[in-house]
Amino acid sequence: MILLITAVFKLSAMRGSWRDPLMAASGSVLLIGALVCILSAPPTISVVNSLTGIENFSAPLVYSGMSALSACYLVLMIAWRGGEPEKVGRAASLVVGFYALVIVGIVALFSLADVPVERTRDLDTYYANTPYMREMILLYLVSHTVATVTLAGMCRSWLREVHDLTRRGLTLIVVGAIFDLSYQIAKYTAMAARWNGRDWDFLSTSVSPPLVAIAGVTVAAGFALPRIGPSIAANLRAWRRHRLLHPLWAEMHDLRALASETHWWDPPLVRLAQQEIAILDGVLVCSPYLDNDVRKAAYAAERRADISRPDHGTSDRGAAGHVVVDQADIVAEAAMLAAAKVRASANPSAEFPSDVGQLQCVKQPHLMVGLARALASSPVVADARQRAHVQEVRHD
Repeated sequence: MILLITAVFKLSAMRGSWRDPLMAASGSVLLIGALVCILSAPPTISVVNSLTGIENFSAPLVYSGMSALSACYLVLMIAWRGGEPEKVGRAASLVVGFYALVIVGIVALFSLADVPVERTRDLDTYYANTPYMREMILLYLVSHTVATVTLAGMCRSWLREVHDLTRRGLTLIVVGAIFDLSYQIAKYTAMAARWNGRDWDFLSTSVSPPLVAIAGVTVAAGFALPRIGPSIAANLRAWRRHRLLHPLWAEMHDLRALASETHWWDPPLVRLAQQEIAILDGVLVCSPYLDNDVRKAAYAAERRADISRPDHGTSDRGAAGHVVVDQADIVAEAAMLAAAKVRASANPSAEFPSDVGQLQCVKQPHLMVGLARALASSPVVADARQRAHVQEVRHD
């Protein structure tokens, strides 16, 4: 059901994009995969058979769906790998044509078979010796094996040419293909046992279902990872930065005239953007109250404390191209900002000229986390904040 809901949202967003082979194949995988999952469930099999009035009608329906899904996976891989449009189109058409013939063969063979007893779980082995039904099952299995081996081979050959998320995605597809082949081997073995008068049905009814379920999830994840992986990674980075900037936001956000409301369903990137806007607005409100004397005193206090630490002299070097800033500078700016916040809160309408200018930790976004950390944990900053409170009380 989850897969079907995902397919509905995905397909509605793809309107007008069906001419793109990659989009068309990915949408088809979602839709067909969702339908096959629903139709292959034993309760659904009984309902379909009952509605059509044809015993075991679900068998060719599910097998045709699985064959179509195999074709979609191959077309998706062909489109994903890319190349000359003519070659891509020709290869995709060849795959679609082959599996269309397989589906026609499945339907034709089922129509010739005599299968009067409904089987919802062990149809493969129960009818393993039934003329035409046996051939229909083998046609599905062999075509599915061809698709799995071809998909794994394409992934393995492409692995040498790609890196990062694409390589990880291809690796997942190969792992999924291995599970899929294990599922098929279990099916082949159970049927062969029936041909030799033995009952190894458990391979088909108990062993193969979890194998094909793992295969489906792993292959789908392999195709999805390169497409959604960068977005997930960006949101994870945003979530971490949002968490680290919280002390700075907590110091600044109540100075805003209008605060943007965030919701629990907002993605981390949106929450981070709103958080940083609140911080910058708060810093802007504090700007007239910034005092260089506070910064100098805090810098000297931090340098004295830093000398006694084992790692004294460390700096925040940031990323390439960023200005190297000493930790004492970050603490000094945090102390000056904390004191300015106290003054701005106590005198919201007062105007205090300041020659400090823009804070270095705000001009360099990679330093904002250090600023937040200093606001939350530095004794020097806490002392500057307390001194500002005392001064405001005296003024009152």
